[in-house]
Amino acid sequence: MSHSTQYAETAETVIVVLAQHRDLAAFHELVRRFQGRLTYFVRRLIGKGSEADDVIQETWLIVHRRLATLAAPAAFRVWLFKIAHDSAVSHLRRVSRLPTPRSDDTEFSNAIEAWNEFEAMEYAELVHRTLESLSHEHREVLTLRFLEQMEVAEIAQVVGSSIGTVKSRLHYAKSALRKKIEEEIHD
Repeated sequence: MSHSTQYAETAETVIVVLAQHRDLAAFHELVRRFQGRLTYFVRRLIGKGSEADDVIQETWLIVHRRLATLAAPAAFRVWLFKIAHDSAVSHLRRVSRLPTPRSDDTEFSNAIEAWNEFEAMEYAELVHRTLESLSHEHREVLTLRFLEQMEVAEIAQVVGSSIGTVKSRLHYAKSALRKKIEEEIHD
């Protein structure tokens, strides 16, 4: 880890601690740092519009109310995205667009192929557009992995699934995304 990365993580942790002690300026700084990424994440799950905005606002309200209870300030990012995930899923269930997950969710292969994260850079707009056509579960894990750069274990915490399930979803999501991109390119 570079010194600048280490410094940024330490600075973020300090901001979280200050916000936990009801420092309003620190809380606003957290919102400033995460609002864009959180908006992108929620819109990948729900779509654009006022519904996504409502879920984002609900997420920040929950964060504000519960921030003092966060035991590990360094885990703020994962905690924030977990709250956003739960808020989005609750919203989708309320509007009956997402079935209740089965308790016997089958885990597929634990193997996950290597992914060149820069492979799709040339087609960024195409990737974002194609991402919209994937299933809720696939959009979510791809967004967390490649845009938020979360580790598989962190994603598992956010979505409330096992590591094996997340690896499987990533594998199938990448395959589906590649297939759709190839179809778009060759059309």
